[in-house]
Amino acid sequence: MLTLLTNLATTPNRLIPAAGDGETFSLLSQSAFPAILLDGTLSAKTLLAQDNQGLLTESEYAKFLRDMQLRKHGQLIADLQSGFGSPLNTYYAAQDLERSGADILLLNDQKYPSHSTNHPATTSAEDLLGKARAAQDALENPATELWIKLEGIKEYGVQEAQNRITYLANAGADAIIISHYQSEQLQALLDGHSKLPLLATWTPDTQPITGLAGWLDTGYLAQQAQTARQDALNKLLEGAIQYAEK
Repeated sequence: MLTLLTNLATTPNRLIPAAGDGETFSLLSQSAFPAILLDGTLSAKTLLAQDNQGLLTESEYAKFLRDMQLRKHGQLIADLQSGFGSPLNTYYAAQDLERSGADILLLNDQKYPSHSTNHPATTSAEDLLGKARAAQDALENPATELWIKLEGIKEYGVQEAQNRITYLANAGADAIIISHYQSEQLQALLDGHSKLPLLATWTPDTQPITGLAGWLDTGYLAQQAQTARQDALNKLLEGAIQYAEK
């Protein structure tokens, strides 16, 4: 099987969707997407009814990952979050998630524990680098990729993001995803000739930018499903009130 980055290199700017429940994952698996992200935040909503990825333990997520990998037809991205703790925790978490069916591990640069927020607190470059190296050391399959999601560009700026990309390239990371960015910041990174392939998070309002290896969905299907459920609930409540009045 070709690695995901090899796939994206032949057809850049493709969208990688995110799922957090079995029904959505199964639906996406039957479509022509190159991979699916089993997102930590969306998974926490399914497993814990909580909108916070940091409340999801590694063992809970790994069990869900094993269940979903039985349904996959393409490649599967596992959410390593911020490593579930120290670099040693990151090592064991990466090993477990790879063995549970992940083709790509996605490590972010948030402080542990990760939080589902538009303004996450990010860790130091040294801590991130230690976790990235630990995750790399844990991998057993040479085809497994390690992607890093940089979430603090609004906080530490383009230059620090470039520095982190350089450090991570030297540590053996395979790709970078930029999140919580402004378009001009993303363009500046592209103009700076990144040492690693660059992807960015996507919403329906995202403006197209050329030069990216791809886009990572932030849960569009889940958002639409929630809207539909709320509409259905309102109709159900209206029906209940009408029958109660008769």
